[in-house]
Amino acid sequence: MFKFLRRFLKPEEDVQERLARKFAHFRQILESNNQALAVMADMEEKAGGEFLFDTGYLQQQVGLLEKHLTTMVTEINALTDQAYPELVRRHQEIIQAIRRELSPTWEIPDSPFVLPLKSLNRESAPAVGGKMAALGEIAAKLGLAVPPGFAISTRAYLHFLSASGLAGKLSALLAQASITDLESLEDISRQAQDLVRQTPLPPDLEEALGQASHSLAARHLAVRSSAVGEDARFSFAGQFLTLLNVPNTPEKLVRAYKEIVASKFRPRAIFYWKYRQFALEELPMAVGVLAMVDARASGVMFSQDPHHPEANAVLITAVWGLGKYAVDGTITPDLYRVARDRGHQVLEARVAEKPVALVSREDEGCVEVTLPQDQAHSPCLTAEYLGELTEVALKLEKHFGGPQDIEWALDFNNRLVILQSRPLQLGAPAFGAQPRETLWEPAPPLLNFGIRASGGVAAGPVFILQSEREVGQIPPGAVVVARQPSARLVLAMDRVAAIITEVGNPTDHMSILAREFKVPALVDVGGATRVLRPGQMVTVDADAARVYPGVVLELLERRTGTEPTWKDNPVYHMLDAILKKTVPLNLYDPESPEFRAENCRTLHDLTRFIHEKAMDAMFFLDVEEAVEARGVCRLKTDLPLNLFVLDLGGGLRVKGQSIITEEDIVSRPFRALLRGFHHPRVRWAGSVAPDLKGFISVWANTMYDMAKGERGLGGKSFAIITDRYLNFNSRLGYHFGFCDAYLSEERNDNYISFQFKGGAASVDRRERRARLLGQILEGLGFKVQIKGDLVQGRMAKYSLLETEETLEMTALLMAFCRQLDLALTSDAMLDRVLQAFRREDYGLACLRPEEAAS
Repeated sequence: MFKFLRRFLKPEEDVQERLARKFAHFRQILESNNQALAVMADMEEKAGGEFLFDTGYLQQQVGLLEKHLTTMVTEINALTDQAYPELVRRHQEIIQAIRRELSPTWEIPDSPFVLPLKSLNRESAPAVGGKMAALGEIAAKLGLAVPPGFAISTRAYLHFLSASGLAGKLSALLAQASITDLESLEDISRQAQDLVRQTPLPPDLEEALGQASHSLAARHLAVRSSAVGEDARFSFAGQFLTLLNVPNTPEKLVRAYKEIVASKFRPRAIFYWKYRQFALEELPMAVGVLAMVDARASGVMFSQDPHHPEANAVLITAVWGLGKYAVDGTITPDLYRVARDRGHQVLEARVAEKPVALVSREDEGCVEVTLPQDQAHSPCLTAEYLGELTEVALKLEKHFGGPQDIEWALDFNNRLVILQSRPLQLGAPAFGAQPRETLWEPAPPLLNFGIRASGGVAAGPVFILQSEREVGQIPPGAVVVARQPSARLVLAMDRVAAIITEVGNPTDHMSILAREFKVPALVDVGGATRVLRPGQMVTVDADAARVYPGVVLELLERRTGTEPTWKDNPVYHMLDAILKKTVPLNLYDPESPEFRAENCRTLHDLTRFIHEKAMDAMFFLDVEEAVEARGVCRLKTDLPLNLFVLDLGGGLRVKGQSIITEEDIVSRPFRALLRGFHHPRVRWAGSVAPDLKGFISVWANTMYDMAKGERGLGGKSFAIITDRYLNFNSRLGYHFGFCDAYLSEERNDNYISFQFKGGAASVDRRERRARLLGQILEGLGFKVQIKGDLVQGRMAKYSLLETEETLEMTALLMAFCRQLDLALTSDAMLDRVLQAFRREDYGLACLRPEEAAS
């Protein structure tokens, strides 16, 4: 009862406050939309294979998306008086589906406890981890020298934890671990590792390890972790243990196996996977057991320079003795850069002083020895070995379908042995960053700037996209060049070679689609439509932000058709599944009858729908109501406009005045509009009607009742402003104009919406003027729709200065069109006026022979 009464006793909200509240909702939608699109774009970049990520990253990103989309759904309903309740349900359903993808069951194959290395290939990764699976593949498929050995499977690990009761004890213990209390974490780590060490192996597993030990003809072993996901897409470098020179006896092997399993519970490992939100049953620990290589020299090589992949070189590091010192920073290794081309010229050789080496003891373990001065200063590798290693690196890269990080050893029989090969993470530019410097240029580029929206290389003939209506005309294999991005390009994504736009950014809808379809795309390439010619053959290197003339085979040949091994990783598949519910855009045409809340099937659909409806909500602000608001003032100007202003915040230097001058205005979009009206070549004919009988909404409401335009009773114009926002409605004679704009440093927020309708001439002349306006607006970068004599245009996501300049031209165009009331008598006259505008004859001297002659 009291709630009911309070509804009537509550004082009515002031109109200005209500409009300011709506604008606050609108701003929050813009901010959350930008943040959500940036998260989506970052996830797509991770799916490209150039960055490390794990389930913790996925949890974090999905949490951010849920937060930003919740805000957008809440704010759009607040802005529109709960017009889209269906969005709440669709958002919840999509997020729940994504959350289910984040809780996968790690499938451990029903394999033997021990698997010989010679039986393994990369499909064995779920059973033995990626490290041992790759080594088996190298031996079986490539015939390269690897140490003999075997893998203790993930099923053995699961059996150890479950049969002994360790799983329950460890889970209870680790539940107490807090990554914010490092002292407690170390204590829990000691307890967990002691539990593993003190717990006997199940008899059947111990027997299997004993048999494997006896079957391997080696005096000493290297025992190392090979967890599922380790060295693939998880950054677990240095977290788990490797034991070198272990005597090959059943007892020593069992002890070493438990030490490797226990290393999963070292403090730094617990911290890492607790921080990354892994559970105990995740990352099942397989263990690799290899015959120990008595190494004369060892090291690591990268099949490409990770910081300069275009340099076409293999990087090789080397130390004397065992390779541990090549990677842990104990000493500085020799460094060699070797050409990948035939002949393998040594491009650079930095021979370091290597005063010590790590070598195997005669009985067990390793020891550091001091090297003689001459050996310490000598290169570990000759040109012959460097060439042989380079050949091996290229062979591994080709087989695995991507750059490789390889551990190698040279034994005392001068035989090169491969100890490990894993995907190499190249140092690609951070998302949306400027492209890396290119050291090698196949030819002088036509364009050498822009932002990578979707990586890759492609070649094809240029197709200049002048209007969205031409999407259906794009030929297969074309390089599409456009002024601005368009989500409607999805209709051609399956057949285009590449996309270049003069404006845009990596988080816009088109960029997201390009990455989904794996189409190379460059955005923010100013002047591309002027530099590139229709039909011209070009090669687009999106990663380096280069466009070259002709077909550059050297770049195209770098593309590989082989699926890289990281795509076999379960967390990549998890990301892929999440992206399928996040990124695809199904609602790309706001004019389609299918553009409805209930048809949102992905998070991208939700952002697209909400962003569009938010701009519409601001487009149709209740101007009739606004004119009665507290704080409305009149603009004193020499323009023939009866112009009233309502400042919602930051648009005027001083508030509270009943009459203001143009010097009082600080709203950036409003100032741009007025500059366009004041253009010296615009002729303002006629005057403001003197007998005002009240103000009616002229454009904000005519979309729903176009007859209002014909019933107009006055000539007031009205501007609702902030420092960055403008909503302008105007009656110019018998014409009705509307402009809604936002200007900021964040290009994703920037837009201009425009409408124009009416006139005193016949229908055919009004429709002819609508076609004229449409052609001019398209030339300015607007996406245009024409219905009878109604012209609607929208442009978005241009830079601050470009949007500001276009807004100024839009105002000029509104004034320009006021003079065309009766002039467009034919299509030929339409063309004359269009050409006059393009020649900047805004006063239409061409229609006044006496002025043109003077």
